[in-house]
Amino acid sequence: MKKYLYYLTGIILLIQLACTNKEELKMNYPTLNKQIVKDSFFGEQIKDQYRNLENLNDSITINWFESQDNLTNKTLFKISGRDVFLQELKNNNNKQKPSFFRLREASNGYIFYVKRMPDENIGKLYFRSNFSEKEELLFDPKKFDPKSKIKYKINYLQPNWDGSTIAVGLSYDDKEYAKIIAINTKDKSIYKGFASNSLPNSYGGIEWLPDNSGFIYSQISDDKKGNTESVIYKIGTSYSEVKAVFSKSNNLEVPFKNNDIPILYYTNPNSEIILGANVEGSSRYRDTYYTDIKDIENKPKWKLYYSKEEKVRNFKISDDYFYYRTAKNASNFKICKTPLTKPDFENPIVLVEEDLLAVISDFAITSKGLFYVKTKNGVEAKLFKLNESNKESSEVKLPKSAGYINVSSKGANFEDLWVETEGWVNNRQRLKFNYTTNIFESQNLIPNAVVESSLNDVVVEEIEIPSHDGTMVPLSIVYKKGTKKDKSNRLLINAYGAYKWTNSPFMYNYLLHWVKNGGIYATAHVRGGGEKGNKWHKAGFKTTKPNTWKDLIACTEYFVKNNYSTSEKIVAWGASAGGICIGRAITERPDLYAAAIIRVGVLNPMRLEFGPKGSFNTKEFGSVKDSVEYKALYEMDSYLNIKDNVEYPAVYLTAGLNDARVVAWQPGKFVARMQEASSSNKPILFSVDKKGGHGFESTKDKQNNELANIISFALWQTGHPDYQIKK
Repeated sequence: MKKYLYYLTGIILLIQLACTNKEELKMNYPTLNKQIVKDSFFGEQIKDQYRNLENLNDSITINWFESQDNLTNKTLFKISGRDVFLQELKNNNNKQKPSFFRLREASNGYIFYVKRMPDENIGKLYFRSNFSEKEELLFDPKKFDPKSKIKYKINYLQPNWDGSTIAVGLSYDDKEYAKIIAINTKDKSIYKGFASNSLPNSYGGIEWLPDNSGFIYSQISDDKKGNTESVIYKIGTSYSEVKAVFSKSNNLEVPFKNNDIPILYYTNPNSEIILGANVEGSSRYRDTYYTDIKDIENKPKWKLYYSKEEKVRNFKISDDYFYYRTAKNASNFKICKTPLTKPDFENPIVLVEEDLLAVISDFAITSKGLFYVKTKNGVEAKLFKLNESNKESSEVKLPKSAGYINVSSKGANFEDLWVETEGWVNNRQRLKFNYTTNIFESQNLIPNAVVESSLNDVVVEEIEIPSHDGTMVPLSIVYKKGTKKDKSNRLLINAYGAYKWTNSPFMYNYLLHWVKNGGIYATAHVRGGGEKGNKWHKAGFKTTKPNTWKDLIACTEYFVKNNYSTSEKIVAWGASAGGICIGRAITERPDLYAAAIIRVGVLNPMRLEFGPKGSFNTKEFGSVKDSVEYKALYEMDSYLNIKDNVEYPAVYLTAGLNDARVVAWQPGKFVARMQEASSSNKPILFSVDKKGGHGFESTKDKQNNELANIISFALWQTGHPDYQIKK
């Protein structure tokens, strides 16, 4: 009888404790009146319950965003280990060596790069006359326009052909648009005038004219409409004097569509032609036009060079040939060449045939020949050299195996060849090939700063698992040696699956600190990405998009079935277009995850094309104007697939009110609906950065705070004893 009473008392205490915990987790979410809008699509009605959140000019909406951010901060700051973790990040920053970004090398060997010291929030521009020479400070963005309250940072670099001048992009508040200044390398003076409204990072970059008198770049000509044009800017002139050379209004011979982005390419100062790409939305393949370089400043007429049906992914230009990597009749790509001035894309010279087991992911041409990279499953990269005389290739051995390889050169007239390698537990390493010794030699700006010491004692598993339809999906797993597969482990699983982007091995800060805290980190290489070539992308594209999140679900189930972890300890995370994958995984299988983290995520794709620049994305996800694609968009819409009274996982989301890619109401509407519908009593938290964008240009302080929020939230929701809410 006493034994029975003990059991009964214990059960009552557990119930009381559970109730107490639920009380503690109850959130007083900011209230918002609904504005229900019913849209009709092909005879069907779709109810959008929070359409009013799309009005970011409404003070009520902005107040709601700010209230969500305040509540989130108030909650996350109560997590017991967060402040300790944030301080650890700051201390580690001060102990670390400098960080280097945006390294560029001119044809004469001049080297330019941004360096940020451990105690600096924004980096400075440095210069070396060659790699072995002492560096010189060339430009400090803090001293640019000191009377202004704007805090500029460098977001782009491009030296001219001889390195005598460098163009520098300056942005602020995480905006992707930049002001471009020109700096004289010799005397470090800034030329008068500047270019503005540029999109150098994302859209082609800057192309210098052959005489170094100026450069071509893509600029936003109408921000509200998203109109862009390629223009010439002459060094030392006023921005008002830029001249459009490839645009919808100036070049009627080019069939531009609304919101197309015109980009110019000119990769060889000796070339007779310049190429212009008609970028159709987010498509990787582009209609590309050409004109004679001598006509570029005098109303050039553009003619079609190749169409998007050629599936050209990237190219290099020599004096005589156009080299290119194409997915035409080769899902895993092949490398071809054709005469530069008289191209024949129907009958090109095939240099490297498609490999059915690995994707040709990159290539470079040098005076010593052509080098290229093959990558299997997006995680196993190898370098090869082609012997053009007999079309045979030989592997070029690297000092150690690599998950990711990028190969680059100065062009076909130079022998210089570099590779950059990276792995899940290795920082990026830069190597230069020595043709005499036939080996690669380190050219890191910080010698030996390659391996993260805290990740020396880890295991990396690269496997494939069957998805819902039997398709084998690559899965990367990282954990400490000695980790037992006894269901007790916390698991953080990442996925993206869009735009043919390959989720290559990279030592994310999330991975580093999660594994350091004893967790397992995984990347599901889901369909929609580029890990297995063009077909892999198309298998998670528009109407096939469900494969993306079903692949993630299958990978998650693998961990549960094989005792790595349990659903109470699994967190899914993703960002941007990866929000579709994460959002639909937790709305389709809420029982499988303890929590989800979604950075600046796409969560309402049915409305994506109606947001700023949203029509760019119809090429990837579809349009509601198409009867078939509309249904696909509804199925991939996490916001519209939330159901009332379902026990959803805890969710932490972020947004930036300056985000030009994923407008803040995409995650905002999801938050409002999830807070209303979830019956699990788990927190739905939303960080909103009033001055933030997509996150590319965030300062170190912002990055540290976001990392502290994400890791603390994940550890809290998976039961880590050091990361619980303070009473």
